[in-house]
Amino acid sequence: MTGETFTIVEKRFGETVTIDLKPGGADIAVTEENKKEYVDLMVEYYISKRVEDQFDAFISGFNELIPQDLITVFDERELELLIGGISEVDMYVFLSPFPILIRVLRFTNERGDWAKFTNYRWYEVNDEVIQWFWKCVRSLPRERKSRLLQFATGTTRIPANGFRDLQGSNGLQRFTIEKAGDPDELPKSHTSLNRIDLPPHKDYATLEHKLILAVERVSL
Repeated sequence: MTGETFTIVEKRFGETVTIDLKPGGADIAVTEENKKEYVDLMVEYYISKRVEDQFDAFISGFNELIPQDLITVFDERELELLIGGISEVDMYVFLSPFPILIRVLRFTNERGDWAKFTNYRWYEVNDEVIQWFWKCVRSLPRERKSRLLQFATGTTRIPANGFRDLQGSNGLQRFTIEKAGDPDELPKSHTSLNRIDLPPHKDYATLEHKLILAVERVSL
C-alpha cells in the first residue's frame, strides 16, 4: 500500500485538517502487516471518536432526565420502542386477482402504505409466498409489527410521508423483499437496504414460524 499513513483528512468549517489515528500516525506508513490495525482505527474514529464530544454531551443531558440505572435493563431495540413508541401503519395489500385495500393500522395521520411501496426481487406481487408474507404481517400484534419493521429497516419509525419516502444508506430506498435462501432457512435482513431476504417457504405455517423466529432472535 503506497502513500497512506495512519491519518484521516477532513474539512472542518472550510479548513482542511489532518487527524492522527494513533500517536505519531502521520509518520507511520500503512503496510500489508499493519493494514488491519489501520482499518480498525478508521472504523473506531468514524463511529466513535469523531462524535465523542457530541455524544458525551447528549448522554449527559439524557441522564439528567432519565437516570442511567433505570434504562440499563433495556437493549437498544427495546429502548427505541420505549422512546419512539409503536408505529401505526396503513398498509395496502394486493391479493390476486384483484387489489384489496386492507387498513391494518395507522401510522401517525399519514397514509403510509407498506405493501404498495414495496419492491420485489425474484418474486412477483401475486406469488403465493408474498401473499403469505403480507397475511402474516396483518396477523401480527402492534408491537411485533414494529419489531418486524425494526428487523427490516433498523428502526421502528418511518418518514412522515410513509413508506414512499423510506430512506436507506444511499438515500431513498423502498422496502424490498428478495427471494433468497433455502426453504428451511430463516429470513435475513439488510437494514441499510431496507430489505428482507425471504426464502421460498413451502407453506404459510412455515413462513409464519420462520419470520417470527427471525424477528425475535434479532430482538434478543
